[in-house]
Amino acid sequence: MSLANYLFPRGKAGTYQLRVPVPRRLQASYGKRERIRSMGTSDRAAAVRKALPILSEWQAEFARLEGEPATASDLPTLAVDRGYRRMLESLEDRRRNVPDDSAAYAAFLEKRQADLIRLTRRRQDGLQEHWEGVADRIIANEQLSVMKGSEAYQAFVDSIADASIDALSVFNRRNAGELDAEPRSKVVRRTLEREAATAPSGETLLELFERYAAQRLAEKRKRPDTINQDRKVIESFASFVGKDRKAETITGVDVRDWIDTLAVLPPNWRKRKEYRELSMAKAAEKAKAAGEAGPSPNTLNKYLSTVRPLFTWLTKRNYYTGTNPCDGLFNDVPKGSNPRPPFSTEQLNTILGSPLFTGFLRDGKEHLPGNCYSDDWRRWIPLTAMFTGARIGEVAQLRIGDVRQERGVWFVHIAFDEETGQTTKSGLSRAAPIHSKLIELGFLAFHQRQAERAERDGNLSLFPELEPNERGQISGKPSRWWREYLEDIGIKDGADGYGAHSFRHTMADRLRDEAELLDDQIEVALGHNQKTVTSGYGKLRQGTVTMLRDMFEGVRFDGVDFTPVMPR
Repeated sequence: MSLANYLFPRGKAGTYQLRVPVPRRLQASYGKRERIRSMGTSDRAAAVRKALPILSEWQAEFARLEGEPATASDLPTLAVDRGYRRMLESLEDRRRNVPDDSAAYAAFLEKRQADLIRLTRRRQDGLQEHWEGVADRIIANEQLSVMKGSEAYQAFVDSIADASIDALSVFNRRNAGELDAEPRSKVVRRTLEREAATAPSGETLLELFERYAAQRLAEKRKRPDTINQDRKVIESFASFVGKDRKAETITGVDVRDWIDTLAVLPPNWRKRKEYRELSMAKAAEKAKAAGEAGPSPNTLNKYLSTVRPLFTWLTKRNYYTGTNPCDGLFNDVPKGSNPRPPFSTEQLNTILGSPLFTGFLRDGKEHLPGNCYSDDWRRWIPLTAMFTGARIGEVAQLRIGDVRQERGVWFVHIAFDEETGQTTKSGLSRAAPIHSKLIELGFLAFHQRQAERAERDGNLSLFPELEPNERGQISGKPSRWWREYLEDIGIKDGADGYGAHSFRHTMADRLRDEAELLDDQIEVALGHNQKTVTSGYGKLRQGTVTMLRDMFEGVRFDGVDFTPVMPR
């Protein structure tokens, strides 16, 4: 490809710039429509020499990021196809057409041996005109983006030369009695090995994952969001080992190298400007040199925990044999080393006495004192989570009709409903009684205000300001916001585990201490699935709302000062 479309003189000095359009599909990730680099010279010949390898690198990078094989990666295959396979087939055809005469046959074989000596000498002496001609014809016929004189072009010529010499060598050795003679050149051996490891259509790792995922969804063993997150991990793994790699050829060494590479990559490295143009391996080298902090051992174990079940499934379906390649690679992380700690009484008092509840400066500055007060999710989600022990996503998804009364007991119906998009971890709905203290703090009055608002605007969500994030999770915004708020008021320090889920752990501890419940009773109160024989009988969950109300009312929140949160 000519550089004429990409190399331009600029400014009074006429300094050449290389300007290459970014493919439309990649412009969003690059944040620009064109890549530009100065060649630092007004000498066109010098600019061309500098621009050729850069252009080749950029084009290969564009192709890789668009999910297509880079042009350079096709060249060894073409070299082996033309220089080795076709030449060997041609030699065999000619041999079969030699008359059945011993003298003629011997002369033919002697001529082939002389050809091998002649071509080998040319290769040793750097006389490559013949192979350059072959390369030029292939590039023209295949319309390849390979420029004459570039490193990729020279490597292509060398590969054709080595492949054709290897074809002659194999032919001569087979006809000298070595009937199972195999190629010896690196380019031919590596290409044939790669082809042997290439999965047939429909059986690439990503295609097999989709079958696995469909089965897990049908079995209700995984949720769509979990599958989406798993897919990202498998895509990372497949990209590292080769997207067209046959599953059977993947080994524990491949998994080890992948996990070791991930271990030095910073979080969200693909989104960072200095890394997003690099392959995973190159990004890892750069991150390691920069001393970047990689993911925790727990996170690496989560990656392995995504890949391992897939290979278990592949083994059952005879796509893989042998030991699971993830075995022995998990980090020895003690259970409970990544806890979600409960809030202490002192921490609860700090939270309830903070500006969010006593008056804050303005939206976005809720941690600073002021005269603003919230009557939305910022106030009511943490309070509801605190008194019900519900998960933040379960509270965030509540609708007006989920606040109910039965047998004189007010409760929130934590729903699992595919039609409304409401979910629970257990896949089941449950009731969470509304604690008398939460009623005293004004929750039912808030619900009444929201019901009146819903009559006007038709939005039945209890917290209409919240929208699902890109993963379809309505808990994304409040969960992140609450963690940041806890940091702002001095409760949370980095990745210490404190967050909205700490309210659930706080309720569990208070149910043990103040309500004097046993763990199996607490599991009922908090809606955990209990795997017993009886739990499989019938359709109703354990615990009437009256029984559950009595459990939660046993929690007194001793030592907690609710004065700052009382209605004004």
